[in-house]
Amino acid sequence: MISKPDEQIILLGGGVAGLATGLELVRRGRQVTVIEKGPVAGGLAQTFQYETPAGVFRFDIGGHRFHSHKPEIIGWVQDLMGADLLYVPRISRIYLSDDGKAGGKFVDYPLQFPGALSIFSPGQAVKILSSYAAATVRNRLGGSGPDVSFEDWVVRRFGRALYEVYFEPYTEKVWGISCQDLSADWAAQRISLPSLSEAVKRAISPGAAPPATIISHFWYPRLGFGMIPNRMKREIERLGGRVLLGTGATGVTPLESGGFAVTINDGRGSQILDADRVISSIPMNFLLACLPTESGSRQVAEDFKLRYRDIILIYLAIKTRQVSNDSWTYFPGRSLLVGRTHEPKNWSPLMAPDGYTSLAAEVFTSQGEPTWEQADEVLVQRAVDDLTGIGFMTAGSLHQGWVKRVRFAYPVYDIGYADKVKTVRQFLAQWPNLHLVGRTGSFRYMNSDGVIEDALRMADYLTGVRGEYVDVSQGYKVD
Repeated sequence: MISKPDEQIILLGGGVAGLATGLELVRRGRQVTVIEKGPVAGGLAQTFQYETPAGVFRFDIGGHRFHSHKPEIIGWVQDLMGADLLYVPRISRIYLSDDGKAGGKFVDYPLQFPGALSIFSPGQAVKILSSYAAATVRNRLGGSGPDVSFEDWVVRRFGRALYEVYFEPYTEKVWGISCQDLSADWAAQRISLPSLSEAVKRAISPGAAPPATIISHFWYPRLGFGMIPNRMKREIERLGGRVLLGTGATGVTPLESGGFAVTINDGRGSQILDADRVISSIPMNFLLACLPTESGSRQVAEDFKLRYRDIILIYLAIKTRQVSNDSWTYFPGRSLLVGRTHEPKNWSPLMAPDGYTSLAAEVFTSQGEPTWEQADEVLVQRAVDDLTGIGFMTAGSLHQGWVKRVRFAYPVYDIGYADKVKTVRQFLAQWPNLHLVGRTGSFRYMNSDGVIEDALRMADYLTGVRGEYVDVSQGYKVD
C-alpha cells in the first residue's frame, strides 16, 4: 500500500483535510494535485471579508479555533503559521431561561454549578440534582437499558430533569431531529462526564474546587482561520504540487491498473487526469456520484443515504467596541433563531476595525426548511431582534449585516448512521487505492486538530511510516 515517489496522487477537496494531507505528501516527495470546486482554498475553514465605510470586517464560516492535547499536532501548525498564531483565552457562556427569551441569565459553559442552577426556581434546582443522583444510582446498579439514542445516553447519566431543560432543547435545535432519533455516539463524543459530576459535587459542597473547563486557551490566526488553509496551499505549490481552484470532480473511473481516471471541470470545459491514487475529503454522497453507475455506486448512495446538517451564518457588524468577553455564546432556547454566536474581535483584534466589533451568529437549519428560504434582510433583522431582546446586543448598534448559507456543514449522527457508513466503506474498499480522510470525507465529526491528525496519519500510512491507517475518529473526543 506504500505509495511510490513518482505516483500521481489526486486529492478531492481543498479544505483542511485535503490540503493537510496533500502538504504532508508533497513534503515527502509525492506528486500531488488538489481539486477544489470553490474559488478559494479552505472549504468550511475559509475566512471571508467585507469592506464597509468603517473598514474591513473578517468572518470565518462558523468560527474555527485550533487546540490539541498532542504536542506534535500543535507543533505542526505552529511550524506552518509561525508568528501569525495568537494564543487566545477561552470564555464561553450559555443563555438559560424558561422560555429562551427575555428574563434569562448567562452562565458559564460548560455548565458549572451552582451558577447554572441559579436560573431555576429552588424546586426545579432540587429536581435537577435529585434526578441526577437517582440516575447515577440506577446506572451503577445496572438498572438502565442500552444506549441507543442521545436521549438514552444523557438521561442514563445525568437524569431526565437536566436533559429536558438543557440537553434536549439545544441538541434538537442544532440537528433538527428528535433526540430519540440521534445516535448515542454523538453524546459519547461530545459530553464530558467528569465535568458535570464534579460540578454537582460542588453544588452540594460549595467549598469544593471548581471543575476545570474543557480548555482554557486556544490558537487562532491573526487574520482569521482561513490563513491556515491558505498557507497550506501556498506551501504545496512552493514544493511543486498543484491546487486547482474553481474546479470540481465530475467522474472517478477505476482503471485495471488500480489507478483512476479523474474527470474535472473548471467551468470552461472538462479534462481527464490520471491518478495512481485518489484521496477524498468530499462528502461520501458526492464521491459515490462520481463513481461509474455500473459499479453499483448509485444504488449504494440511494440505499444508504447519509445526512448532513446545513447552517446559515448571519454576520453582524456592530458600532461598539465589544459586545461581551465571550469566545462562544450558546442560545439553546427554541424560540430564538440564533443557536450560537462568537465575537471575532475577541479572537483577534484584526477581525474588525477600530471602534467596531462584530458577531457571527449561527442558525442551524437545512436547505428546504422555511428558515433557509427567508430573505437575507429578514434573517438579519430576526437575529438582531432576538439578541437585543435578551439584552445581549444593544439596540440601534447594527452597522451592517450579511448572510451566508453553507451546505454540508455537519455530519448527522442519526440512529443507524454507523451501519450506513460501514456499508459505504465496504463498497469503496474494492478499490484499495481510494482513500477517505477528514470530517466530511469520513463522515465523522472532528475539530480542526482531529482533521489535521487524521491527515498526518494518512500521509504516514501511504509513505510507510505506519503499517496501517487507523481513523483518528476512533476514540476521538471533541473539546
